[in-house]
Amino acid sequence: MTQVVHLHVGAPKSGTTFVQQVLEHNRATLEEAGVLVAGPRLDLIHAAMAVRGDRRLADLPEDAAGAWDRIVEQVRSWPGRAAVVSYELFANASADQARAALARLDGLEVHVVVSARDLGQAIASSWQEQLKFGLTRPLEQWSPPQESAAGSEWGWRTMQPANVAARWGADLPPERVHVVTVPSGGAGPDELWHRFAEATGLDAVAGLDLDVERANESLGVVEAELLRRVNVALDGRIRGGRQKSLWQRDLLAHTVLAPIGREPIGLTAAHLDEAAAEAEAAIAAITAAGHRVHGDLEDLRPSPRDARLPGEVTDAEVAGSAALALADLLVWARAAGADVRTPLDTDAEPAPVGRADRIKGAVRGSLERVTSPVRDQRVVRLERRIAELEAEVARSRALHLRVATLSDVVAQLLLPAAQQDEEITMQALRTYRDRSL
Repeated sequence: MTQVVHLHVGAPKSGTTFVQQVLEHNRATLEEAGVLVAGPRLDLIHAAMAVRGDRRLADLPEDAAGAWDRIVEQVRSWPGRAAVVSYELFANASADQARAALARLDGLEVHVVVSARDLGQAIASSWQEQLKFGLTRPLEQWSPPQESAAGSEWGWRTMQPANVAARWGADLPPERVHVVTVPSGGAGPDELWHRFAEATGLDAVAGLDLDVERANESLGVVEAELLRRVNVALDGRIRGGRQKSLWQRDLLAHTVLAPIGREPIGLTAAHLDEAAAEAEAAIAAITAAGHRVHGDLEDLRPSPRDARLPGEVTDAEVAGSAALALADLLVWARAAGADVRTPLDTDAEPAPVGRADRIKGAVRGSLERVTSPVRDQRVVRLERRIAELEAEVARSRALHLRVATLSDVVAQLLLPAAQQDEEITMQALRTYRDRSL
């Protein structure tokens, strides 16, 4: 039965994707060592929404609202010693919401893990993530929403580690609240995992494979400015969080623009001052609270970056990136099987569908397959398990047939000689032999 739960609550853009990829990749090894990796990811996403009372749950399937209950039940029913629950947007919960969520884990030894990075880079990441959902304001005129902005998933409410630790760790002993810092330049590529593993006790598990594909969904400064201009041109024609995440984030930003350029995004002097002040406050608060630190709190301070601001990007650079993006979108649509021709024989055919709808319908399936690797891995595991169960059922059915046939033989042999039908007895014996060999 589970005794210890490590609840990794964020923050966003603090290496959480890498950590979660390692956890998923080593799920079987960890389970053999008695450690549950809770999930699947879709349940974790919905669980975080349920904990936060997110109004968007009303637009999702009915069972989404019960996702946190399912995660809790999965943890409680696990026969091993420990469980890890990791999803970055638990960070946005209020103190009352966190308290209510932790109450469902009453009786277990809960440890809260908060990961955090250079808070200057966090500002650039926050602006970039909001671009993927339609933001049009230039970086130079933008700053992260403050702690009091409860609805913001990309502001100081989630990026400031001391605030997240205070809300989630309010009722926990300080030694059960862990702050993991993303290492600054110069550290090895696996250092973040080693810090996380130390915080969660996974450093004691041997044989973990850290060779996972490292998704880089960050945009270069030119591509970020291009996306901002596309958002202006869209003028709200793509609406709703699900549609924006599918088309603006997954297709345009991650699939098309991210591979084009990786030039880092610079910050204004005001941004650097704001990040430095937040880092100073975080270091002081975490130290005073006595939380356990894995890494170095100095990693939170903004480091100087020789990088351009989006406003310094030239129109020619944006045009060059846009040409590459359009070329990739054409190739993408062709590979997805889109047929943008309007049929001419309208007598026997249904009313023609618009070109945009045709592309949308044709691309959607391929897009969702490419941009949902965790879900695809889960499908593979489920298909493998289904095959195993079907084989087990077949073996069981064969065994039952043999037992039934043997019962017929025994019944015939045990009958008094006067009541035996020699032909029936011999047939029963032949059937048993055929099914047994």
